[in-house]
Amino acid sequence: MPAHGFVRTRLWDLRSASPEADGQVLLRLGLSDDASTRALWDFAFDLELCVTVGPTLRLALSTRNTGAAAFTITQALHSYLCVSDIEQTSVLGLDGCDYLDKVQNFAPARQSGAVEFGGETDRIYTGTRFDCLIEDRAGGRSIRVAKQGSTSTVVWNPWREREQALTDMAAGEHRHMLCVETCNAGPDQITLAPGAAHTLVATMSVA
Repeated sequence: MPAHGFVRTRLWDLRSASPEADGQVLLRLGLSDDASTRALWDFAFDLELCVTVGPTLRLALSTRNTGAAAFTITQALHSYLCVSDIEQTSVLGLDGCDYLDKVQNFAPARQSGAVEFGGETDRIYTGTRFDCLIEDRAGGRSIRVAKQGSTSTVVWNPWREREQALTDMAAGEHRHMLCVETCNAGPDQITLAPGAAHTLVATMSVA
């Protein structure tokens, strides 16, 4: 299976695009199983991503089991955010949460206080449904990431060394990015019976 699953790099169909009464814009994107997906993962499914753009950005990913057999999935909405300076950025809302540290071969640990950055950070925080507040002190703003249908959160910054191995990042760009992902990952997985559906929602706003 490709890194982060096969859905990440597939082309989606635009199902609709419409202005809302409140001035926001709603995009509906869809993806269903076909012969190429079944070669990787032999289940029938329908995905719909609803993107609402306005004063807030809302992403709602709905997964429906359209087949005759149950399946289990992990999923994540990869929200890559621009920050002014990662070393002057912190993430609140995860104090006391357990996490798996991917930098330390998935060693378990527990967060104490705010998440601060001084090196490569790649963590799966488990058993959390809390909002995260990103304090961008150098930029003088706070970004709130609220979620639904999610019991885990990934926090990632590649830092200098890892950045060099990423072909889509230029030198020094790690200083201005932070990924706080709404997800069901690690031990947090979703099992869908035939006909069942699950919706994963991330809502981002400047607090």
